[in-house]
Formats: sequence, structure tokens, C-alpha cells
Amino acid sequence: MERQKYNKLILETLSKLVEKYPDLRFGQILVNCNIIVYKNDYDKVVPIDPFYEEPEITWNRVKDNKFAFKEQYN
Repeated sequence: MERQKYNKLILETLSKLVEKYPDLRFGQILVNCNIIVYKNDYDKVVPIDPFYEEPEITWNRVKDNKFAFKEQYN
């Protein structure tokens, strides 16, 4: 199942980041990896709910993220 494959890739990456950055809160890691994203809604910034998003889309944002894969850019 493709969905499960991408879910596992996301979890593996998050697990590594939790170990690598023990001082960060989990929510900070989610935002830094672009799992939780925000949009400007007139005068306020609101999170976009990824509830219906397929994990492949989420994974693509994570894998293209410099925070999640910083070692590739050093």
C-alpha cells in the first residue's frame, strides 16, 4: 500500500529529527519540516489542516525540506 509506505517514511524522518534535535518541541519539528504549514488569512496567520492530504504529498514537502535533510546541503 502506497499510503503506508509514505507514512513510514515520514515517521522515520521525524524519529531521526527528534533524536538529532532533543531541545525542539514536536510541534516545532512538524512546522520546520513543512508538515504543518500556515497561510495568511487577512490579518491573521492560520494553520492549514492536512487531515485530508495524502501522505505522498506530505512526504514530498518533507523530503524537499532543508531542515529535514540538512546534511544534504552542507
